Amino acid sequence: MYGVAVAETAISRIAADGSLSYRGYAIKDLFERASFEECAFLILEGHLPNREELDTFVSGLHSRRKVPKNVYRLMEELPPTSDPMDILRTAVSGVGAAEALLPAKEQEYSLIAKMPTLVANCCRIVRGMDAVEPRDDVNEAENLLHMLTGRRPDSFEVWAFERELILYLEHDLNASTFTVRVVASTLADVYAASTAGIAALKGPLHGGANEASMRMMLEIGSPEGAMPYLKEKLSQGRKIMGFGHRIYKTVDPRAQLSKDMLKRLLAHKGGDGRLYRVAEELERAMWELKRIPANLDFYAAPVFYALSIPIEAYTPIFAASRSVGWVSHFNEQLAANKLFRPDSIYVGQHELTYVPVEQR
Repeated sequence: MYGVAVAETAISRIAADGSLSYRGYAIKDLFERASFEECAFLILEGHLPNREELDTFVSGLHSRRKVPKNVYRLMEELPPTSDPMDILRTAVSGVGAAEALLPAKEQEYSLIAKMPTLVANCCRIVRGMDAVEPRDDVNEAENLLHMLTGRRPDSFEVWAFERELILYLEHDLNASTFTVRVVASTLADVYAASTAGIAALKGPLHGGANEASMRMMLEIGSPEGAMPYLKEKLSQGRKIMGFGHRIYKTVDPRAQLSKDMLKRLLAHKGGDGRLYRVAEELERAMWELKRIPANLDFYAAPVFYALSIPIEAYTPIFAASRSVGWVSHFNEQLAANKLFRPDSIYVGQHELTYVPVEQR
């Protein structure tokens, strides 16, 4: 369902012209000038931090990054065929059980700080690798990128990855955020609400689109293959992942920023630009055939790929960043809480008479 207002929010705004802002700040301005930590503080606290506030916030995240060993053991007990998002969902529940007695604010900051560690390790453990410990001497973007790839990224790679995390931080009442608010409205804790958010995010019509987009680009392989591929899939009635949005009908501003970042990153790495040309041709062909624009997932995927991040980590990365938005919406819901209980329209049968099982 689209177009039904169910809550008031001051966290983010998608204007009628398709522009996006966090707490009143244009996403383009934040994308070019702010750090992930500044944006996270802004979303959580409602204003950009001064130096003292930022230092305290960053220090608090660093000190809470480590995950209890028993949560890793829980993750390792899951089948090796498990989807990383299923492992992540279970791990967040495990952290919630371990930290159930903490004060609410401490739980929220602990969850946000631990999410990158959980994300990196849900992808490692599913591949039979040992858990990796987070660093406490680098920012959120570098810490997560290092854990995901096992290598020390250069400063531009960190900056590029940080831009994508900023774009994924928050986006109004999308499916996972609405799910978080529904669970929050029952007065369940932040871990329960975030676990539900992860479950909603897993679906390919929401967070899973970035992984599907990347696999599509790799399957096509060349710019020349884009149009034939789309024509074939569309003729079969197949949905093309990474395109379209319930809000943006002409352009997703996050996709445009991510597209520019992809071009800059590939130039920095000195490649032949083939990946960019494949993505751009897919975007052009899809617009020509269906007038459907690319969304953030479509261009974030090749950025992650160019950073050597495993494809199965793309949706968990979404969760690592969006956990900030989830926590903010969780608190906003509680500040003026009413239990969500929407009406439904019954379309079933009426006035049936029970027949004993022997007579059916």
